[in-house]
Amino acid sequence: MPAGRPRLLAVLAAALVVAVAAALVLLLTGGDDAPDAPPAARATALIPADALVYLHLSTDAQRPGTREAEAIARRFPGFARVRDDVVRRLTAPSCGVRAADVRGAEAALAFLDTGGGTAGSLVLLDTGREPQGTPRDRQCGPVQTARIGRFLAVGQPQTLQLARELARGKGRSLAQQARYRRATAQLPADRVADGWVSREGVARLLAPRGGLLGGAGTLLAQPGLVGAAIAVSSREDGALLTVRSALERPTGAAGTFRPFTPRLQDTAPRGALAYLAVSGVSGGLARIADVAGGSFAGLGPLLVRARRELARQTPGLQRDLLDLFRGEVGLTLTPGLPAPTLTVAVAARDRDATAAALRRVEAPLARILAPSGGPTPRWTRADGVASLRLTAGIEVHYAVDEGRVLIATRRDGVLDARRADGGLAGSDAWRAVLGNGGKPTTSLVFLDLSQLLRLAEQTGLNDDRAYQAVRDDLVKVRAIGARSSGSADESTAEILLSIP
Repeated sequence: MPAGRPRLLAVLAAALVVAVAAALVLLLTGGDDAPDAPPAARATALIPADALVYLHLSTDAQRPGTREAEAIARRFPGFARVRDDVVRRLTAPSCGVRAADVRGAEAALAFLDTGGGTAGSLVLLDTGREPQGTPRDRQCGPVQTARIGRFLAVGQPQTLQLARELARGKGRSLAQQARYRRATAQLPADRVADGWVSREGVARLLAPRGGLLGGAGTLLAQPGLVGAAIAVSSREDGALLTVRSALERPTGAAGTFRPFTPRLQDTAPRGALAYLAVSGVSGGLARIADVAGGSFAGLGPLLVRARRELARQTPGLQRDLLDLFRGEVGLTLTPGLPAPTLTVAVAARDRDATAAALRRVEAPLARILAPSGGPTPRWTRADGVASLRLTAGIEVHYAVDEGRVLIATRRDGVLDARRADGGLAGSDAWRAVLGNGGKPTTSLVFLDLSQLLRLAEQTGLNDDRAYQAVRDDLVKVRAIGARSSGSADESTAEILLSIP
């Protein structure tokens, strides 16, 4: 482990413990926000405008949004245990903080650029009142505590100094940052928590990490990102996560996906594990199959190779195919052995032209995918489904149906999509997170988390101690649905968790 890393981890851990502890204590106390107003945001005046990451929690129990969020949180078995543990840590004598002293309306945690290779941390706890006299700074393990106005601040000397300078009117705060203000102004007013992640914060603190944080960094990163505002709100039987990304793209530049009105979800059968809809095939299928890991036994690299070779050997044909498949694309994951079945539905404007183009690509595709030095596999047909079986258990099946092309890693995937008739979209789990209507969007996602967890447990996840520690909480989430929309200078994603 590099020198200085243990101290860094200790500093961050101490800051996080104090922040979370204060949040849980404050949820049980109260503050002074108006019931229907957005949460108090005085802390942003003490956060530098170039903050890498900023997380903010409303702790005013008088706000309906705060009370409703606590009610949702109590559905998780681990809530009481975590709350009691961090409250105990917060009231430790070494911190000089008593739970009874913290009665304000908000708590915040920020990671700041202090000019070195390591980000500094700053925790701000609203005490609800100005200090009496001149409180002294205190050492609290690897961090210090100080009073800055009505806030109890916890951080390193550099981050405490930055907050003090902003309190004296020196420097530019996050509250004065135009992009942050614009993005957060459009977040749900009933949110219980919000935050801001800058482009540098994504690159330095999130993307390089593995696990959940690394995944969040990957999802937030996109061309031209300036920063992303995040909000968490409670909903009936669930929680809503809203992400508004501020972008700076060259004039005329397009987003990652074009907007469309979803219509292909009727190809997903009831009982599907997951569904994703985007616009345009180009570059998407191979990337998605690759992200799925070993489930498809190397299908991702094969698709990358096939696309490259088709472009080299038959450039005109590849262009014709991409022109045909520029519309909506729906991907469905259904249970199967030894691996789930991936089925792709593509909106096809011209049935005859699409069928002819696919027939022309069959022979070169079979040659490209044939094992080195081995025989070229042959396409077969039955009941309108064309099939190609390769080595290592890889299969490709397709059919041109009315207004769409169906492609799957198993023949049953094509047949199930043909007769699905909106089975998944009519399920209770789908309606709970995505509703009934198909409004314009740039992407649509559905995850049946309960089924996905059962599948993962069958493949060894049950042996993971970290998973076992949170399993009882994870199984409370029934399904996840997400929609995104956007323009050249901003994008919005809404992610709804069903927690019945």
